Amino acid sequence: MPGCVQTSHDETPIRWNGQARRRSWAFPGRPAPVLSWYGVAMKLDVTLRALIARGAPALVRLVAGADLAAALPTEFPETRDQRVDTLVRLVDGRILHIEWQADFDAEMPWRMLRYRLLIHTRYPGATIEQVVIQVGGSRRIAETLEAEGLSFRYRVIDARAVDPAPLLASPALEDNILSVVFGREPLGPRLRAILARTAALEERSRRDTLTQLLILSGLRGAAGLVLEEARAMPLVVDIEKDPYLAALARRNRVEGEAALLIRLVEKRFGPLPPGLRERVLAADANAIEAWGDRLLDAPSLDAVFGESPAH
Repeated sequence: MPGCVQTSHDETPIRWNGQARRRSWAFPGRPAPVLSWYGVAMKLDVTLRALIARGAPALVRLVAGADLAAALPTEFPETRDQRVDTLVRLVDGRILHIEWQADFDAEMPWRMLRYRLLIHTRYPGATIEQVVIQVGGSRRIAETLEAEGLSFRYRVIDARAVDPAPLLASPALEDNILSVVFGREPLGPRLRAILARTAALEERSRRDTLTQLLILSGLRGAAGLVLEEARAMPLVVDIEKDPYLAALARRNRVEGEAALLIRLVEKRFGPLPPGLRERVLAADANAIEAWGDRLLDAPSLDAVFGESPAH
């Protein structure tokens, strides 16, 4: 990918091992996974790291105001936080560190401080710019850490307030994919443009792209829209023939049914306790169907959820 190379510790360019990365996703021959929020969060981290590592020059330019020169190693030895999300050297010599956050994290300032010390130790004397890109959550992550004898700051970018146009216009497909987490505009036209670009790719690359779009669009509650657009463009990939994508599609349908059940229950009985809400969102289709049947004539929440259906 122009403008971006994966590097070893001494920044000597090495060949990107595409086959190894492809094995990080589940495709035909691999059993469909049982999805969970933890699993989705891990896949989100992997997706964002992979897109930047393969080359997202417009995203780097948007965040840092300078062009990317090289990707840098993201793992640090012998420490609790051993890996940062994104670490690149810019053409002006600065080191750019990006952390992607799907929600508010009160500990983020301390994490960023630990990362700062690790990066400084590896690259002494370098000018380091640290940025948190917050892609979800109602509370904004703090940009400063003030403690006795300590003052530390970094930048926080709310992805929803960023114009995605430069990323969508980039010739790098990775930038195009990343554009779905930015801005507040409807995703339909953007997704169609991205999926159209995948038509020229070989089938496995198309599946990779669709999987990444599903994971990232989930942050905006738009995974169902991705599936609709993909089904309308059969040349992209046949979702039902791919075990992993079919599993994502099924899980998306179940999550939609769970969200509808929650709305109906809350309309009758008021807001659900957080633990019960999480239980519904994590349930399978059989459990949701059983709870929905009970809701028709249940006099209370206990009558709906008192005996959990097997799942």
